[in-house]
Formats: sequence, C-alpha cells, structure tokens
Amino acid sequence: MRKRLLSVVLSVAMLITMVPAAFAASDLDGHWSKKFIEYLDREGVINPSATTGKYEPNRDMTRAEFMRYINRAFHFTEKAEISYADVASNAWYYETVQIAAKYGYINGTGNNRMDPQGKVTREQAAVVIGRLFKADPGDISASELPFADKDQISKWAAGYIKAAADKGFLAGYSDGTFRPKQVVTRGEVAKILYYYMGTSLSSAGRAYTGADLKTDTTNVTISENCTLSDAIIEGDLYITEGVGADVVTLNNVTVNGSIIISGGTVTMMNTTCDHMIVSSPMGRLLQVTATGDTRIGQTDVQTAAALYESGQTEGFADVAVAGDGRVSLTLDAEITNLEIENEATVSTTASTSVYHMQVRQPASVTGYGVVYQADIHTDGVSFASSLTVSGYTLPDGVTATIGGQTVNTSNEADVAPDSIAVDLNDLDALGTGVNISVPADVSVSSVTCGSKTLSAESDYTATDAGIRVQASYLGSLPRGSHTLILALSDGSRANVVVEVEDSSWSSDAQTVSFDRYYKSVGFRDLSIQLDGVNAESDIEDVVLGLSRMDYDFNDAARTLELRRGLLAQLRAGTHTITVDLADGDSRTIVLTVEDSTPDHVSTYVAEYDTYAPAELRFSLPLDSLTVREVTAVKNGTVQALTFGTDYMVSADELTLTQAGLERFRKSNGYVEFSVTLSNDSVYTLVVDYISG
Repeated sequence: MRKRLLSVVLSVAMLITMVPAAFAASDLDGHWSKKFIEYLDREGVINPSATTGKYEPNRDMTRAEFMRYINRAFHFTEKAEISYADVASNAWYYETVQIAAKYGYINGTGNNRMDPQGKVTREQAAVVIGRLFKADPGDISASELPFADKDQISKWAAGYIKAAADKGFLAGYSDGTFRPKQVVTRGEVAKILYYYMGTSLSSAGRAYTGADLKTDTTNVTISENCTLSDAIIEGDLYITEGVGADVVTLNNVTVNGSIIISGGTVTMMNTTCDHMIVSSPMGRLLQVTATGDTRIGQTDVQTAAALYESGQTEGFADVAVAGDGRVSLTLDAEITNLEIENEATVSTTASTSVYHMQVRQPASVTGYGVVYQADIHTDGVSFASSLTVSGYTLPDGVTATIGGQTVNTSNEADVAPDSIAVDLNDLDALGTGVNISVPADVSVSSVTCGSKTLSAESDYTATDAGIRVQASYLGSLPRGSHTLILALSDGSRANVVVEVEDSSWSSDAQTVSFDRYYKSVGFRDLSIQLDGVNAESDIEDVVLGLSRMDYDFNDAARTLELRRGLLAQLRAGTHTITVDLADGDSRTIVLTVEDSTPDHVSTYVAEYDTYAPAELRFSLPLDSLTVREVTAVKNGTVQALTFGTDYMVSADELTLTQAGLERFRKSNGYVEFSVTLSNDSVYTLVVDYISG
C-alpha cells in the first residue's frame, strides 16, 4: 500500500511540474528568442517559472539567475565555502553562488558582497562568457569598436565584446549602438549562450558523431564524459570544467577554430586543429593524449598540464607556456618548438625530444630525454643533469645551470657553410656531397636532423676539416626547410639549414589560390593538373580535412575541376586538399583562400545544381530584424521576388524556393539576389548556377 501511495504522489507531482511547460509557450510564440530559449530549455539551462509557466524573455537578468544559467550550461556542480554578507544560507541562490565561487568565473562587488539580486549588463555578460571560452581580448580599446556608443564601453570589456561581435555572437542594435550598460534580458543571455555553446554535448557516456552537430552554429561544447567521432567543427570546441577528471575521446575530428580544454582527461585520435588552449581556472592537472594521425599546430598551456603522444602521430608541434603563476608541464612527446613565457616547471620523459626551446622566464626543466637547442634569455633557468641539452645560447650577463654546472656563455660554434641549397631536380650539382668545416682542433660527435640521428657511414663522413654530408642523404630530404644539428667534441654545437626545393615541381599544378569575393578575378573554378592523373577513374576521392569534396574531371584537359560555388564556402586561409588515387597513392593541393570582399559588403555564396535542384537557405540576422525586400537582376532589369512563392523567412534564415531559383535560372553563371532588411542593411546572396 505504501509503495502504491508513493507512486500516486509522484504521479501528481509530475503532473504539477508538467503543467507550466504546457502553457509556457504562449510568451515565446512570435518572440525573437524562441529558438534560443527552447534549445536551452531542452538542455535544462533555462526553464519556465514553476508558478506561472512563463519564460519571460524580456525580463531583466539578475546576477543570481545569470550564475544559475552558467552553472547549468557547463555542468558546474562543485561548491566552495562562502561567507558573503548578502548571500543568506537559506536563499535559493546560496548553492548557485557557492558553485560560481568554486569555478571562479564571477567576482564579488566588494565589501564582502556578491549582490545576487543586482542586474547584469550587456558588457558584463559578454566578458563573463567570453572568459569561460578563453576568448582572446587582445589589446583592444573601445575606440576601435564599430558601435555608435563605443565611448560608453568599459576598457575591460572592449576586447571581449569585439571577440564576440567578430564571431557574430553579439550584435548591436539597428541604430548602430551596443548599449553596454543596458541590463541584459533572459532572451539576450539565451542567444549569447546559444551561439557561444553551439551544439551542447551533455549526455554522459554517449557516443556522438558529426551528424549530431547543429548546422546554424559553429561551436561545440562538451560538458560530460563522451565520445565525438567523424566530425568537422567550423568554430571552437570547448571541453568545460564540468567534465572534471572524466574521459573525453575525440576520433576523426577536425576543428577549424580552437580546442579549449578546461576539464577532463582527453584522448585525441586522428584529430586535427591549428590551435589548442589547455587551461583549468580551478588549477587541476589536465591530461591530453594525442594518438593516430593527430596534429595540433599550436598548444597554449596556461595551467598544470600533461601532454602525451602515443603511437605514430605528429601530435603537438609547437607548445607555449604562458599563464598566471608558476605553470607545471609534463611532456612525453616530440615538440618542435617549446616557448616558456611564464615561470614554469617542465618534466620530461626519456622519450621526449624538444628541438628548439625558448626560455624567457625562470624555469626548471627536469627528467630525461633531449633538448637539441635551448635559447635562454633570463637568469633562474636550470636543466637537470639527467637531461641532454645539445646546444644552448646565453646573452651577456645571464647564467644558467645545465647538467649540474653553472654556465654563462653560449656553446654555439661557427661552421661554414651555415646553409645548404638542394634542388631535387639537379642533384648532380652537389657532386658527391657538401663539405662542412668546423673550428680547428674540434671534431663532430654526431649529426641530427629532426628526430633522426644521421649515420656516420652512409649519411656523412668525417674529413680533416669537419664532415662531408653525402648527396644521397641530401637528396632524400623532402621539399622544405631542414636543420642539421652538429654536436662537437668540445661540447658546443652548430646549426646548418638545408633548403630543399624541386625545380621540376609545377607550383601552378599543386599550389592554387581562390578569392571568395564574387566580383574579383580570383572568383573562378579551379582547373588543376596532377602528376600521373589522366582520367577520372584514376581518382578515388578528393578530401578536405575529413570531408569529401565534390569535383568534376575534364577529360580533354585532364584536369581536376573544383567549382567556385563550393570553394566560396571555405574560410579565408590555407587549406590542404588530398586527392586519393585508385592505385593507393595520393596528391596534395595547397589551396590559399583569399577574401577581397569590401568591408561594407555582406555576401553569401551558394551553388544551385540545375540537375538536382533544391531550395537554398541563408542564415541572416532575422531574430531582431525583418526582410523589407528581396530583388534579383535578370536581363539587366531589377525584379522583385514574391514572399511565399519565391522566398520564405524564418527566425534566423531566408530560403530561396525552388520556384524562385528556377525563375532566374541561368545555364551557368551566378545571379545576385539582394536582401534589404528593416535597418536598411543589404545582403547579397550570390547563387552560382551549374548544370549537372
């Protein structure tokens, strides 16, 4: 009986809590924040009032509510002891403030007060959320911002506002103002969180894939232990402090923005990103392992971290240590460049190699492994005797401890030549090799290049004046810049730069450029000739990152064709395209995407395939603005499009219907559609028509 009675009570309770949600939608219908609030409601972040069932999107945000939404969004749960005079232990927000204090993302207002019932301004919200996402405020002054009321923006907020505005997460008003001191509303906070968080991966233990990512936002936020596989993230990936020490696994993931690791034990397999930040505001040790074909270009370590490489991986290329207070870093990896910009303790394993270390603040380097070159710029730097330091430089007046001994002079030696030029298309010019002379009475103990120690029998031989590097070795190096490090018998070392090129390699064939601006001469289809590719059947796939690219093949010219409408979707910058061939080989195309679009012009480009026609959707700032007019130019005449027939409008996008697109069909070439919004801003939708 008791169990049955309890179940009845629970059922009634569930009905009571469900009632507000049933009628809460009434104050969101037609409101610009509806999409944002409904998504955050599903994530358990913003809920309707338990008493009224209303979301109240226009209500001012209090500091306590703001903290509660942040805690929920990022799954912050740990609590700190607090004793704020204005935060009573029986207040509903007591635990909320405890959690905020533990994670340290918001400060008190002075005099031992938190002011939980105080209001949050727009600039305060931008700063708090920006700091959580490790946005780089840079050295930005309010005068550099584009808003009409920029003189009202606080100096401490300017950089974060610019960072958010540049990414489209924050916008000004139709009159050109930002209104930094205006109290932020629940709807506005919902929008900021929606875009900063992007897709929230918040179910513990779940295996996510790229198919789970939203298409109207670029960022991804992970707040629970999970796996993410086969995904391309156009923005940033943020692993929050809420993950704690739990495991997060990334597999076949490309991040075009930054990876921000603030929590978790993270394993990255076949993951690519140019920039990663490792930073726990709570000071916890963060462990990151790179395996498979993972490549991380630049890693900024701001708090205690351990970086491991496992298996055959490019792993962490360049690492910089820069944070508040002394930073502890453990390395089990091969690092190309390690820059110590902050006081640090670096511990290395026996398998660790650092090819070039710049030390600009006092640091202790302990453990094993090898540092091939250390440039030491300050006193207070020591290297353990168990660690091999092949070469080092010291400016006048600076001392360091290396191998248990105090040193105050560099151990670099002069050698000649200090550079070698190699043309893979003319190896005969090298003869049998290149002689390198070293100082008198000194011999060469070893030669390394990258992670390889050269053979004294096959790669180089000793001479009376130094060594002779064999032409066969120099000819085995790939195109690019390489450094030979010579360790000499007196403990000094020397660098010889080897620049390798191939005059037979056609740069036009594999290095190409494209301009995203549709009126530029660089906005064109690319025709690329690839060595050994003579027919479409020679090509298995064309891949950018982890995504297959659409392409055509011109049989007559034997060229790979990449269409401009597709290329215009890429961000400005350098992209690597891999062409996988049917015989198992591959070719690489280095694509430089430029963007000469004038500052006052806003354009979006899309393809319309007349062979398989479909509607086209364009994201526009329609949450706070309306569409006044849509026009197109046909036969030299500006023609208006009809709403409901030629185009449709939703909360955040404009859709060109198939009927409208067919109305302006061109066999090939682009058509400009102009969209005028209620604030007189004009967006140009460039539709590139292609035939099959």
